[in-house]
Amino acid sequence: MTESSATPVASPTTKIQVSGLKKAYGDNEVLKGIDVDIANGEVVCVIGPSGSGKSTFLRCLNKLEDITDGTVIVDGYDLTDKKVDIDKVRQHIGMVFQHFNLFPHMTALENVMLAPVQTKRATKEEARATGLRLLEQVGLGEKANAKPANLSGGQKQRVAIARALAMNPDIMLFDEATSALDPEMVGEVLQVLRDLADQGMTMVVVTHEMGFAREVSDRVIFMADGFVVEEGTPAELFGNPQNPRTQDFLKKVL
Repeated sequence: MTESSATPVASPTTKIQVSGLKKAYGDNEVLKGIDVDIANGEVVCVIGPSGSGKSTFLRCLNKLEDITDGTVIVDGYDLTDKKVDIDKVRQHIGMVFQHFNLFPHMTALENVMLAPVQTKRATKEEARATGLRLLEQVGLGEKANAKPANLSGGQKQRVAIARALAMNPDIMLFDEATSALDPEMVGEVLQVLRDLADQGMTMVVVTHEMGFAREVSDRVIFMADGFVVEEGTPAELFGNPQNPRTQDFLKKVL
């Protein structure tokens, strides 16, 4: 257990350090003791059945969920330390949700510009230039002035990714980013994630897309019943799973 501190405490090669993480809602213990280290530049996909605690685990990584017990150190900051400024830590963590959470009255560009301007990390001119560049990066340069109502689901999710990238994060968290999309739109969002992985972004991706997990991740974590049951490289986990629970799950989904 790392000694509590409001200053960075982890090694620069470890981006996320989770030890003994527990999360309970009253008597319902959703996470039952998670131990995971994620290295700088690593892409980790988290798979498992519904209700296994995957999304709760992800939300604990930027303290969208209060942590019941254990330690979560992100970018060297212990999130369980009361002295830590969680808003400052979150500026380095981009998060993309299953539902896009775009502001409907704003254009795509205005959605992307909002956070850098509000946090005073950029002037409007700087945020606009960055926003246009990021919309180009996710293949939506021509949609800068479109409102969310005039975008497809895949386009909305790509705007949401651009919005998260606008804060220039060190880490990106994706919570089932494709599960609300029609099948033909899934590929365009996964391609953006592939491009981010190629650029060396540290990413934790909760996903049902086994093909993506197999192709893009450096490591796959299989969760069930609030535990990390098994983890390994995609070749290890998909090609030769060791735990009967993992074997049973993969038989059903592959």
